[in-house]
Parts: sequence; C-alpha cells; structure tokens
Amino acid sequence: MNKNVETADEYSIKDLLKTNFPVFGDGDLLEEMSQYGRWFTHEQEEQIVAEGDFPKWIPLVIRGAIKVSRVDDDGEEIFLYYLYPGQTCAMTLNCCMVEKPSEVRAIAEQGTEYVGLPRKKISEWMMQFNDWRNFTLQSYDERYENLLQTIDDIAFKQLDHRLLDLLKDKSIALGDTTVPITHKKLAEDLHSSREVISRLLKQLENMGKVRLKRNQVELLDF
Repeated sequence: MNKNVETADEYSIKDLLKTNFPVFGDGDLLEEMSQYGRWFTHEQEEQIVAEGDFPKWIPLVIRGAIKVSRVDDDGEEIFLYYLYPGQTCAMTLNCCMVEKPSEVRAIAEQGTEYVGLPRKKISEWMMQFNDWRNFTLQSYDERYENLLQTIDDIAFKQLDHRLLDLLKDKSIALGDTTVPITHKKLAEDLHSSREVISRLLKQLENMGKVRLKRNQVELLDF
C-alpha cells in the first residue's frame, strides 16, 4: 500500500498520477489524463460500479481501496480482490474496451480517492501511448493473478484462513487495525452463513488473533 499519497487539494491530477503511477512517463499522456480525468472522493463506503452497468470512468486509485466482488442472480456476493493505490480495475478496462456491461461490483471503501478516466478515451490511448498500453497489459496480468489466488483460496484454503485474510485486506484498505464490519457482511463476502462466521471469529479471538467488538473486529496478530 502506498503511504506517500497527496490529496487533490495539494496537487493537480497530473502531479498525483506522476507520483502514484510512475509508469506514466509520457508527458503527452499525462497532459491528456489531466485534461480529461476527474477527481473522486468517498467519505463513506459507496458502490461505484454495479453488475450490468456500463462504467463511465476507469478508477486509478490514489488513496484507500476499492473492493471488487461477484454477485449471482440471487444477490449472493463473493469477494474477489481489492484495488490499492497505484492500481486500476482490469475488468472495468475490459468492459470499456469491448463495450459490454460490467460483470463485477466495485465498492469504494471509506476514505478512498481516485482519478477517474473517461471510457471514451481508453481505446484511443491504447493506440496512441505505449505507457498506457503497457499499464493496461500489466493490470490484466495482476488481476489475473488475483483471480487465480481467489480460486485457490476457495478450493484449497480453510474458511478461517480466508476470513483472516479478508480482515487483513480490509484493514490495509482502511489503514486501521480495527475493521468496522458486521458478521453478516463478512458472511456475505465469503459466501458463508453468519453463524459459521461468528463461530470462526470467536475461535480467532480465543487464539489471540482478533478482538471482537460491537460491529467491529480488531486485528491483534498482524
């Protein structure tokens, strides 16, 4: 997680991208991004892309994190991965490139800030700027690795380990060892039941890894 991040009030979009996305060394590309980009901040947790949406903006995360998950026809959700500072969502990029609706849900965590790039410029920049093309390909590769890890976790890792990993991811996203979240929400993210998650959390507390509070979980062994 990048801890040396400035806010849009202190620097321009161009300066923020130059600092947090060093891959963008092309001055002409940075000028275009600065011209067409838009600054987004989220004081509270907020959904920024829903399944079935045609995303208007590609988020380049500057501060905080964006949670990406998959939702089935019954509304059941499973967590896929987080996007941290210096990253973007390859799935959203792909939607914009091929003009198709999103197949994932993206939620900005509390305190998240990002530069949104308009979908109409994505294909144009792919043809025009090597830096953007390389960044896009790198993002595809990183998210592919994320998805493989998620599949491995679901297939091979015990639920208590997945639960602890999710809490750690959430803690990194918030920049705090105390994670405000309910047992019900953890169960939804892990595609489990609240009763099972509550039991596992109690086990983790007895092991000295977490401390349970009302609608909060504090990580002790992190």
